[in-house]
Amino acid sequence: MTDLLTIKQFQDYLSQHQQKTFKKGEIIVFQGEVPRGAFIVKSGVVKAYNLSTNGDEKPVAFYGPDSNFPGPWVYGKMANSTYYYEAFTTEVTVYLIPRDEFVRFIKSRPQFIYQELERFITDEVGKSMRLNALQHSKANDKLLYTLHYLSLSHGKTIAPQKIEITLDLTHQDFANLTGLTRETAATELNKLKKANIIEYGKGKAYTLDLAKLMKLLNDEYIADLNIKL
Repeated sequence: MTDLLTIKQFQDYLSQHQQKTFKKGEIIVFQGEVPRGAFIVKSGVVKAYNLSTNGDEKPVAFYGPDSNFPGPWVYGKMANSTYYYEAFTTEVTVYLIPRDEFVRFIKSRPQFIYQELERFITDEVGKSMRLNALQHSKANDKLLYTLHYLSLSHGKTIAPQKIEITLDLTHQDFANLTGLTRETAATELNKLKKANIIEYGKGKAYTLDLAKLMKLLNDEYIADLNIKL
């Protein structure tokens, strides 16, 4: 048997460590704080964000089960946390592991390093998509790029070209993600719903028609190129 990390081995390792549970809206790690250790999500979703000079929330990432945070601090690249980490779902349970121990565990298992690299690449792609969203001046462009980011980072294929976003997002969440007002975010989402690009309703998850979304994104990209040329 190779030294590849199985899901069971990872879960067995995590189960040996302290667990902490947080309610929605509770801060797990504060920006600027030296974390108590590496946090690994057992259940629920954690939101990472910073605050603008006006105090507006600017989400940068979401972390689901088996994700660890705060990455830059865990891997020794920062002296403290660069973001706030907050419980996003009704309840979030995390494992808390001493940083040095967790890093030794990772380094001794090549498969885990590969898994972490995959997560890192996904995070970087997500940040790039988020940057694209914020750089566009048009509201629908901001929303399209944000939806693409969410489909990559928290999307589940439920049918050919149909992606369900596994986060329970409100109009205000979309506003925070895009830099739009809540009213504008709601208006733009409704336009996409009428165009059958997205489906949603009370108590229902957001479902994307990926083919239609990508066509709109490609059309916008070509339009941008034409303007620059």
